[in-house]
Amino acid sequence: MRPGIYILLLSLLLAAACGNELPVPDDGIPEIVEAYVESVGTDSALLVATVSDGNLVSRCGFHIYLKGSDLHLTCDAVCRDNSFKATATGLRPDTGYELEAFIENGKGLIIKSERHPFVTLEDDSGLPSYSYSFESFLLREYDTDHDGTLSTEEALAVTKMEVFTDSIPSINRLGRFPNLDSLTCRPHRLNYKSLLKELDISENPAMSYLSAVRNDMESISFPENSELRYANLGFNNFITLDLTRLGKLEYINVTGCYKLQTIYLAKGQNPEISRNTTITIIHND
Repeated sequence: MRPGIYILLLSLLLAAACGNELPVPDDGIPEIVEAYVESVGTDSALLVATVSDGNLVSRCGFHIYLKGSDLHLTCDAVCRDNSFKATATGLRPDTGYELEAFIENGKGLIIKSERHPFVTLEDDSGLPSYSYSFESFLLREYDTDHDGTLSTEEALAVTKMEVFTDSIPSINRLGRFPNLDSLTCRPHRLNYKSLLKELDISENPAMSYLSAVRNDMESISFPENSELRYANLGFNNFITLDLTRLGKLEYINVTGCYKLQTIYLAKGQNPEISRNTTITIIHND
């Protein structure tokens, strides 16, 4: 036997005897580039993953774990164009889960992604199946270490936020982001219907820019001693707007708010108001 072959066989036997896994050649190993929840309902979730080379994937899919448990279900998928997706059904409303994507390369190698947390929506028959909870959005966008929670450091790093409201019905608890300066919340496309009914920025006095155009809001909560200078609230369903807390407001757009009848301002407050309907302006003494 040649010495080189003898040494190779000896190393393999020693690795097996020590309980170590044998090294896997680097050639032909696909990688999971990204795995995420695209949308979530009360009892289902649309799962998506992308891979480095779909031609190397022989099997793929997702494991859905009940948060804090090893209980899980498996959703098989088909890889096309370096990506695969599946819809997980039979989930519980208002429940925390964790997503884990997996792929196999046909040679016995199984590759798994990190687990990504998400929460199903509360059982509300008025919301469509593609609704997406605001909490799940925050974890997807700002949980940079993927530990399932938003740390103080992660929240402090957020200065701008854009939320697509054709999937999210409520935006609140923004006080977790004290450095949030700019908030945009609108449908992904102009022809999409917004689900947003509730917007609460009462805990964000440092915010200076707000754009919440083309939603279905009837009310909005503002903070005291607000730094807000620009607000685009066009095409919403307000009947009245109380702007008395916005002492530094320079401009507000309420074009398309056809139900709006009255705007309340503080004494001496005189922002530029863009509108296309007759609105009563009342200055409080």
